Amino acid sequence: MTENNRARADRETLMREHAQARAERASLTPGSPEWRTAAARVAAIEVEIAKITALSTPPARVARPEAKTK
Repeated sequence: MTENNRARADRETLMREHAQARAERASLTPGSPEWRTAAARVAAIEVEIAKITALSTPPARVARPEAKTK
């Protein structure tokens, strides 16, 4: 996963890391300290993926009231 001192990973890399982190979490005993650490890693990767997705999704078009009167 990306660290503060490294460049942000691309989406494909993050998706691979996400799959690995989920597999690791699934192999652990639910609720254990190790499972919680793995779950936090999964969540952190998901946040990074969401950031990339948000940057690549154009904002919704804003309707202008004055355009409706024409």
